[in-house]
Amino acid sequence: MKKTTVNFLWHMHQPYYRDDQSGEIVMPWVFLHAIKDYYDMPWYLEQIPGIKATFNLVPSLLVQLKAYESFDVRDKLLIALRKEVGELREEERIYLAEHLFFANVEHMIKPLPRYFALYRKKMEYERDEEVSRNFTDSEFLDLEVLYLLSWCGIYLRTHNPVVKALLTKGEQFSEEEKISLLKTLAVFIGTIIPYYKKLMRKGRIEVSTTPFNHPISPLLFDIQNAQKADPNTPVPEVKGDLREDAIEQTERAISYYTQCFGSKPAGFWPAEGAVSYEFLQMIAQRGIQWAASDEEILYKTIKKHTKSAIYRRNRLRFEEGSIALFFRDHALSDLIGFTYSGWEADAAVEDFIRRIKTIHENSDTNSLVNVILDGENAWEFYPDNAYDFFNLLYRKLSELSWCETATMSESARNEKIHQFELFSLEPGSWIGGNFNIWIGHREKNRAWELIYRTREDYEKIKPALDEEQRKRILKEFLIAESSDWFWWYGDDHHTVQKETFDALFRKHLINIYHIMELPPPHRLFTPIVTAPKEQKPLFLKEPLSQISPAIDGEITTFFEWLGAGEMDLLHELSAMNMQEFLIEKLYFGWDEAYAYFALKGEIGKLLEKAHIELHLSKKTLRFDIRKEETKTQEGIVCQSGTIFELRLPKTLVWEERLSFRLLYKGEIAQQIPLYSKLSLKENDHLAKQWFI
Repeated sequence: MKKTTVNFLWHMHQPYYRDDQSGEIVMPWVFLHAIKDYYDMPWYLEQIPGIKATFNLVPSLLVQLKAYESFDVRDKLLIALRKEVGELREEERIYLAEHLFFANVEHMIKPLPRYFALYRKKMEYERDEEVSRNFTDSEFLDLEVLYLLSWCGIYLRTHNPVVKALLTKGEQFSEEEKISLLKTLAVFIGTIIPYYKKLMRKGRIEVSTTPFNHPISPLLFDIQNAQKADPNTPVPEVKGDLREDAIEQTERAISYYTQCFGSKPAGFWPAEGAVSYEFLQMIAQRGIQWAASDEEILYKTIKKHTKSAIYRRNRLRFEEGSIALFFRDHALSDLIGFTYSGWEADAAVEDFIRRIKTIHENSDTNSLVNVILDGENAWEFYPDNAYDFFNLLYRKLSELSWCETATMSESARNEKIHQFELFSLEPGSWIGGNFNIWIGHREKNRAWELIYRTREDYEKIKPALDEEQRKRILKEFLIAESSDWFWWYGDDHHTVQKETFDALFRKHLINIYHIMELPPPHRLFTPIVTAPKEQKPLFLKEPLSQISPAIDGEITTFFEWLGAGEMDLLHELSAMNMQEFLIEKLYFGWDEAYAYFALKGEIGKLLEKAHIELHLSKKTLRFDIRKEETKTQEGIVCQSGTIFELRLPKTLVWEERLSFRLLYKGEIAQQIPLYSKLSLKENDHLAKQWFI
């Protein structure tokens, strides 16, 4: 009987947040995801016998995890939390007022009644300074403890007595309880890597890695790779390449992985799935046996969009040696990362298995399905940190006679799956098959220019520096090459911490001049991010007035949608990325009798080929995207032209938690909104929830 093998790869990554000159960790994301995701994800798997997966742990993350094993770690947030509330300076209270609500409202804040009450009080004020002044010390202390509890994953909530007791208590915490919790979490973080090692010994998981600081290695080899992947990408005018840095990032990763796990890694998930022939040849020469990227890279290489090509083993041959390649199924990976969070667990699992079954039935031989995605950022958008989803998914998969799960190395060796030989490979990444997320925009190119200009200055003075200075400088360069800084530059991803990322990137380059005992140039003190914080577009703007637009598929007049609410779907995304957005904006509003919605995007491309589903609590409505007007007896009207417009009786959707799905060519192409639900009601605070 033929079999379908599913390879799950969960990518765990955070950039290096420590400023080595000051010794302080500037942002706490490693700590927060450590207590929520890094243990929970392999633990979910261990509960179901027979399920296997690969976990990709980036060295820059592993180094910081080690630091958080200490209660006294110099993390900016934790330093403030360790202080008694009454001893906090004003600027520390303001800092905490901003950061202690960085949690998903629906799934992390609302389930804790006291936390949600404090959140609602916070919403009464526009500025963090006001929150700082108007929260009492006891409220601040509760806020600190509840913030930490909200980030605790399911394992901690069900197994740790300190966490369980504090969750039961719910409020009126003491300083002693807060410190006890912080100490408990530090001890817990120390168990994470040993837990992975235990599961590796059992054969349940494989741990792969990435070049040390998660750099876009093909761009380090030759920045012109950006134009090979997309000829329309503007690249900065810089001299030379950073090939040696790419090699150094790779060798340091292999060395540190070996130090952590006792053996060399077999596989790499290259940062952002970014590959080129030269880069893969380099890592293969250093003993890496497999790597993975996106399906788009394979399609570009073989010059045809043949879906079946990704469901086999692929091997890239060099003049000497080879490397096994896995190409991720973009649709399946994105469904878990972006879509299923809005579904009931049983419906999501049923849909996933149905899709795997279709692949199985359409294959003449054994097939291989690679599901590769971010392993930490999606789960806060699921109820209970996605526990119910994974428990059911893994259980259902384990019961299938025609399907099995495996690690990447096991699949690379599985000769029962047909293997295809490749002798060339197009450069590109997991997003669009190009590098445009990391180069091309003015801000991104400016960041590259600063790296290269700093490198030029360093090379001039390098002979006069001692070995210790050179080591410290190289470390700063390698950190500055992380893909994360470039991810947040430009207008394709947004976060309220954009300026912090910018400042930290430039600080690593400034540190190089300090190590060289030279004054840093003025250019490094000029922010790359130019838009001031208060002028950033909101992801969701509330309606300003009632509207009554004509439903004709066109913006008939400038004013008809002027008072509408607006959700910018391009800016909705933060830490992850979908292949494309066919719908870019959602407009919504109402008058006395009707509710109105408009979708703006590539509507012309969708005409006669797509459908819109409106999901309500007790029913789903489906609309064709076509030029002809559609009317129903219930008073529903829709029509498509340059935009899609919809009118429904207000009573049908008022105070409902609703969402849209775009179905294109029979597949779910987009979830709108991506992570939450939209609610039409007066004085809604939903806009303030979309902070990431």
